[in-house]
Amino acid sequence: MVKTIASILISFALLVSAAAFEHFYVGSTFETFGAALETLETKVRNEDATREDAEAVRTLWEADKKNLHAVIPHNDIAQVDYWLGEAVSCIETQTYPDALSSLEVLETICRQIPVTYRITFENIF
Repeated sequence: MVKTIASILISFALLVSAAAFEHFYVGSTFETFGAALETLETKVRNEDATREDAEAVRTLWEADKKNLHAVIPHNDIAQVDYWLGEAVSCIETQTYPDALSSLEVLETICRQIPVTYRITFENIF
């Protein structure tokens, strides 16, 4: 009986720890990526963004994406890849209004994805 209760408590503690780690990891990753997107958006608004600026943001995303596959669905990652690729190509061709639209979509995605992994009543039930 004591072993069973101890096993249940340990399992519960591990589950809560994993959920808390996921919450903070996903949140901090998208916070960093969102800050890079905001910097790129400022350059796009000033129309002085270059492909190298966009590629730096893409490199940051590629490094984070490798670890995110373990905690978020592939569709969310593919969506970020799609919009980031579109923004990079628009910046390369200097179609800044289109790049700005893509970056705004990316910023919205970066705000929405971490919300789905927060420890809230709606996400638990």
